[in-house]
Amino acid sequence: MKNSVTVKAYCKINLSLDIKGVRSDGKHEVDMVMQSLPLYDILEIRKIEASNNEIMLRTNAEWVPTDNRNTAYKAAELLRRDFSQIDCGTEIFIDKRVPGCGGLGGSSSDAAGVLIGMNELYGLELSLEELQKYGAQIGADVPFLLKYGAAIATGTGTELKYIEPLREGVLLLVNSGAEVSTKEAYKLYDILEESGRIPYEAHTNAEETAEAMVKGLDALAGKMKNVLEFPAFCMVPEISNIKNEIAAAGATVAMMSGSGATVFGIFKNDQKDKALKAREKFNERGWFTFICDFENLK
Repeated sequence: MKNSVTVKAYCKINLSLDIKGVRSDGKHEVDMVMQSLPLYDILEIRKIEASNNEIMLRTNAEWVPTDNRNTAYKAAELLRRDFSQIDCGTEIFIDKRVPGCGGLGGSSSDAAGVLIGMNELYGLELSLEELQKYGAQIGADVPFLLKYGAAIATGTGTELKYIEPLREGVLLLVNSGAEVSTKEAYKLYDILEESGRIPYEAHTNAEETAEAMVKGLDALAGKMKNVLEFPAFCMVPEISNIKNEIAAAGATVAMMSGSGATVFGIFKNDQKDKALKAREKFNERGWFTFICDFENLK
């Protein structure tokens, strides 16, 4: 029986994000395309001797909470509650590599990583579908982040239809350290939408975005839209400036991921030198950057 496991908690970007309205329970109805990235936190999960099957969470990032405010902690709590196989303490160490408040699903990916890791460590034998039900209790992005790939997400974001990932282009991520509250972004979106300040052409359809992904980067560029850019740009104008800079550097398309504040650009395969040059410029400002080739994704 294993005493520890190591899990890579992969993050994501949104290739499109639209809001279809507000449900009766107050949650937003979304329609979006998400794709996993080879950017991840590393989770070390191990069994420890502890009274009351205690959960201990540690991390290398000072800004990450280590109590039940942390989604990874919540994931461990849910499994401990339901499974007698978890008959000892669990220690979780999160090596944070994904920026926080970035629209990349960093904290949700940690929760997914804990579900995957504890399922293996304690031999719970839960299926992906069963893990996703637990994930949906924690956060809207968690079910998607349990499986590497791409998917159309509807409902509150937990209803998934898996699709073929984008396999073309060079991705550049840029995060300046600015923060956008997801809750506040949605709240401001509702105000902007109600006052008619979200233009009709800002909306998109995830099925059409998925179809364009197969046709290539030029086709996809016209279908990549994120309505949460409108509130985010109002809250943090710097995000809009970064998007414009990435586009000016030669990206075929540039967009904010999730509710922000990370912005990404996709450059054509033969334009990687431009992506690297742009990355160097942002690095000089001390900002977080990440680059990868879509065609070489696992």
